[in-house]
Amino acid sequence: MFRLYTTVFILGGQVYLLLRLLKYMILSKKFPLWSRSAVIILFLTFNLPLIWVYFYIWRLTHLPEYIVTLLTPFFIWQMATLFIFLALGSIALFKLSFILPYKASLFHPVIRSKVAEMKETQRYQKFDASRRSFLQKGVIGLSAYSFIGSTAGVISKDEYDIIHQTVSIPNLPDAFKGFRIGMLSDVHSSVFMNKEDMDLYVKAMNDLKTDLVVVTGDFVNSQTEEVYPFIESFSELRAPHGVYGCLGNHDYFARDVELVAKEVDGCGVKLLRNDAVKIQKGNSYFNLIGVDDIGRNVKADDYITRAMVSVKNDLPKILLCHKPYFFENAKNQKIDLTLSGHTHGGQIVFGTIDRMPISLAAFASKYVAGLYSLNDSQLYVNRGLGSVGVPFRINCPPEVTVLTLA
Repeated sequence: MFRLYTTVFILGGQVYLLLRLLKYMILSKKFPLWSRSAVIILFLTFNLPLIWVYFYIWRLTHLPEYIVTLLTPFFIWQMATLFIFLALGSIALFKLSFILPYKASLFHPVIRSKVAEMKETQRYQKFDASRRSFLQKGVIGLSAYSFIGSTAGVISKDEYDIIHQTVSIPNLPDAFKGFRIGMLSDVHSSVFMNKEDMDLYVKAMNDLKTDLVVVTGDFVNSQTEEVYPFIESFSELRAPHGVYGCLGNHDYFARDVELVAKEVDGCGVKLLRNDAVKIQKGNSYFNLIGVDDIGRNVKADDYITRAMVSVKNDLPKILLCHKPYFFENAKNQKIDLTLSGHTHGGQIVFGTIDRMPISLAAFASKYVAGLYSLNDSQLYVNRGLGSVGVPFRINCPPEVTVLTLA
């Protein structure tokens, strides 16, 4: 269902852009009839393979590298036109808030007459011509920026950031000061995140030699079989105090989430499914708590309460919760630090305003990437490794995180 919604959204944007472009070509009267047919063929050429990719290729667990290379121009097109669609669509919605009152005012005969007179003046016509020229150049610039940015995103798709973040926890035992937690999230094992790709991140994390490693969900993209490349790679992940994880929403998209959970747990990533363990160092310890992905019909407090049944102490509590939406619930249950993913940091980011990435993820959550605080409770949102929708990221590289407790 997720794949269907994504496909419909992307194709809807393509139809919107095609209709706008054809309307412009017709009104301008500068383009021959054959050029409109060429535009339609161009859009069909770059969109028909999308259906094949979403409903066939995403079902596979391995894809030859040359196929991925051949698909690259199509994904560049999809990313670039998605950016253009979102930009033009947002502008159109903004304009609509002014156009509707303006259209309504034209029902008044005096206003309608004055507007008609104004449009006949040379000053207005000069302004209108200048406005149209500015908009045309703006759309050309937007399109160039979109395609250049999308191409750059493809070229740099194998680059990733190693983020070091210190997190202060008031009641942290002295033995854990300087304790380092490695964090990965949103692996999305699939044809576009194969074993060789995952091996790169496993090696990077092992080389960092953290004390503990956590993986906060979305081990697979949507197919049960995708778990097998994952376990081949992540069975090599090592940390002195263990490797732990929690399930994400995409793990539930698989036909058999219990099989996915069993295989992940068996490969050495110990899943905390509404459960808790004590991470011990000498005579000191803190509580590591994990919850399954919290769906629409399940209250976050119920999962967290169930997971904390065995936690009968005032020592630090660190929660693994795939979605960051429930940070307030965690704070109310006296969780010191929540570790989440899910947002991909936006995945396709158009810019940043006051730490907030301008992306679709920002509409779903105010917690998109990085460290957040509510009183004494903190949340860290990892940007993840994989991708959904289109198998690339723009202005938002994958993230390998090291959290140092203080």
